[in-house]
Amino acid sequence: MVTYALTLINADRQSNGLENVTLSNNVNSAQIHADNILEHSFFSHWDLNGYKPYMRYTLAGGQGSVSENCAWMYSSGFIDPKEALDDLQWNMMYDDADSDWGHRHNILNSFHNKVSIGISYNNTAVCLVQDFEDTYVSWDTLTVSNNETIMKGTMTKQNSTIRQVAIYYDNPVPLTVEQLMNPPFQGSYTLGTFVGMALPSGWEAVEGITIPAQVWTQNGQNFEIQFNLSAALTSHGEGVYTLLIWTDDHYLTTYSVWYEI
Repeated sequence: MVTYALTLINADRQSNGLENVTLSNNVNSAQIHADNILEHSFFSHWDLNGYKPYMRYTLAGGQGSVSENCAWMYSSGFIDPKEALDDLQWNMMYDDADSDWGHRHNILNSFHNKVSIGISYNNTAVCLVQDFEDTYVSWDTLTVSNNETIMKGTMTKQNSTIRQVAIYYDNPVPLTVEQLMNPPFQGSYTLGTFVGMALPSGWEAVEGITIPAQVWTQNGQNFEIQFNLSAALTSHGEGVYTLLIWTDDHYLTTYSVWYEI
């Protein structure tokens, strides 16, 4: 079923002049969410823990960036899961105006190179989760320990220059099924509250806090960035902080860190 769902995605990408995406090694990111949706009968990008896709992606071991599509279909009678996948993919591509065509834009994003696909179904319902990834770094180190952040690796996409590490904040709380089926949790998700940026020494963010990096080097495709996250944690307190490495045209990570006092 996953292989079939992948062929549907790539057929749409090919017809729009885009390269195929391949299956992610991060098999749990999408499947866990699809299973939870079917088991608990809700439909949302959030889950019962209040976590968003990029948080689940990090917990599942993801180190790139992720952007999620969710779709489901239910019937009072028997539903054929393969036919449902056809319909769900078609709806996201050609009947997505209610979502401002966000699902279609995600499927046709030229920077995506991988996807984690979750499919969960029974006789009357099918849930499909597509976690599209931008995986362009071979990582040596991606850690936050005692607030010290180390990001070191090699970019596989040439001619990219790292400009900043943007920091976003969420304070997830457990949610009920009823909450998940109502605003704001039944719609699209955002990256939370913008906190600020880690930047090379001498640079300053135009908004939010500025965290000067102790190490900021890039030699061709190799890079190393080190900074202390304490100022961001102090500014907002307990919660989840997500780090995005920005290049000129897209971001390389959606790496989430849980902070408890």
